[in-house]
Amino acid sequence: MATFKNSNSAHPIEIGILEIRRHVPVLYTFGKICKTKNTNVTIFTTKEVFSRLETYLKDKNNYEFVIKEGNESICRFLKRVETICNKKIDLLFVNTIHETIFDLLYYLSFNPRSKTVLVVHHANAWLKPKLVLNIKHMLRTIDTNLSSVLISKFIFPKFDAIDVIYSPVRDHILINMEYDKEIFTLPTSIFEGKIDTLKQKDDKILKVVIPGLIQEHRKDFTLVIPAFENLFKRFKEKLALCVLGMPVGRYGKLIHEEFKEMEKKGYKVVVFDSFVPDDTFDEILNESDIILTPIRIKTRADSDIEEEYGKTVGSGIVYNAIQYAKPIIVPAEFNMLKEFDGSALKYENSKELETLIDELIFNPEKLKKLKVESLKNAQKFSLKNLQDYFEKNVLSWLQKN
Repeated sequence: MATFKNSNSAHPIEIGILEIRRHVPVLYTFGKICKTKNTNVTIFTTKEVFSRLETYLKDKNNYEFVIKEGNESICRFLKRVETICNKKIDLLFVNTIHETIFDLLYYLSFNPRSKTVLVVHHANAWLKPKLVLNIKHMLRTIDTNLSSVLISKFIFPKFDAIDVIYSPVRDHILINMEYDKEIFTLPTSIFEGKIDTLKQKDDKILKVVIPGLIQEHRKDFTLVIPAFENLFKRFKEKLALCVLGMPVGRYGKLIHEEFKEMEKKGYKVVVFDSFVPDDTFDEILNESDIILTPIRIKTRADSDIEEEYGKTVGSGIVYNAIQYAKPIIVPAEFNMLKEFDGSALKYENSKELETLIDELIFNPEKLKKLKVESLKNAQKFSLKNLQDYFEKNVLSWLQKN
């Protein structure tokens, strides 16, 4: 088991964060939270991730960066990370290490002497890995089964603790799974209050935004499309919809085309054919009135093991509502954060969704109250509050171990 190196309280605690795949918001958020008066933070990443991180992280001088070189293999880069960790890092957060079996292979020999915390995005895949059989997708079945063996026998036991980005996932693990190590709940977004959402310009148009990829395992548009078809027929000049993410796969392209058809009818619909630049994503969410997230509750993502949004996997869109202090609409069965009381609306069917949006168009005061509550709720996730949590939970655990 790894041991805590820094026994001298006069010296800063050295924190490392490893992200070599794609989760830039997680990297940014963890970097901000972990950088306190008592810590130094080293970020281990690739040139591609770093170039996107620069859009968000304005105080780069407060961090040390170790960047994967262009001709450096992932295996050699991880060996370099391990060497640096062995020399100076007290605690390393490891994020996004599993998309296919090939990703996991890199971590078989990765064993830094620092304490390590794995950021778990899919609880069933990591804490309840199992063998599956899907005749229609045999390659995926083989990948899932080999991954489950590597995870349960060789990789997951190495980590000293885990972090789950959505706090209800922690509750689910404690009740339903066998895990006796520490579970932290550092989230994927911070509310920084850069824009006063209550002073947003009122142009008498309700602006609804659906952030994130149009991807079958993430979202279910079955109830959304008929609801908006009906709404646009009645409120063509009072309603706008932005689908803020590119289409992925056949399902994504089909849904994308349905929204394009709405746009051709003259409705205020905006869709994107390719990756949405970070500054565009930021601008549109800031200008929106409310976030709609048609989460597909039962899902299979990186493996063929079923996950359940809100219980075994979190949704980044929920944290968009925190970051931008926006009210949010979610499916009724989604296990919502209790911190969203007063700023989250739920729907069970297409008619209910239609009615919710109808009421917001007809009743601006209801929307205003939702915005006030969403700002109050977002402030619960201020940098100060999250750093307090980090120091009282993560750093205290580190110093005891």
